[in-house]
Amino acid sequence: MSRSVISGRKSSFIVLTGCFAAAAALTVLALITTGFTESLPRLIITMLSLLTAEGVLYGYSLYWLRSAATGRVLKPVLVSGAFIAGTYAIAVLASALLLGRLLKLPPLWYALGQLLVLMLGAAALGAAGLYGRNAARNGGAADASRLHLRQREGLAEAAAAARTWKRPEASRLTELVAGLQESFQYSDPVSVPGLYATEELLDQQISLLQDHVKLLLALPEPPQDWEAESIEITQRIAVTLARRNRELAGLK
Repeated sequence: MSRSVISGRKSSFIVLTGCFAAAAALTVLALITTGFTESLPRLIITMLSLLTAEGVLYGYSLYWLRSAATGRVLKPVLVSGAFIAGTYAIAVLASALLLGRLLKLPPLWYALGQLLVLMLGAAALGAAGLYGRNAARNGGAADASRLHLRQREGLAEAAAAARTWKRPEASRLTELVAGLQESFQYSDPVSVPGLYATEELLDQQISLLQDHVKLLLALPEPPQDWEAESIEITQRIAVTLARRNRELAGLK
């Protein structure tokens, strides 16, 4: 993971944490100055309910950032979860205004009302999370197969391009790419979430190899170090592929 990505995530975490802290402070201040102090039990229940709702929004925001960065959770699932979390926060606020401020229910009934809202919100988020895991599990195998096919097609395109190189060095370049194709014949598609980063790296390295072959074909004369650079690129792919296979074997 690059330093820029890590720095971006750290900045987002700091901003979210600052917003949550500010919202919590404003919530406490607003409750004290808007009449909830008439009943200390209702004040405590309202404060705990609102701070819990804000904590849910804060936690889900962090989960969104992490999931969006890794791509391991389907976007519709993230949107559904965000809608549920937002609806829960609105329901808590509405219950506080209606049950605690206007109707001024006894603390016990008011606490039960807020507890019911919390339970409904937790159940809805749990259902969305369960659906998301099932959808990711079912779609993971298909995504892995498509990615694996794209990687093999990328190597095939690179090999085909290498064979059209009108240079004596074409046989050497074709040999390097063919060696990778043979390695991929003994590699299965991966749908394990923990290996997504390795799969993405492998995909990027194969794209780099394709660009490298295209550049060699476009140049009137290949650079003096073209073979060393080609070996380096193919070896990186081979090392990543071997690492992925080892990691996959360790998970079985």
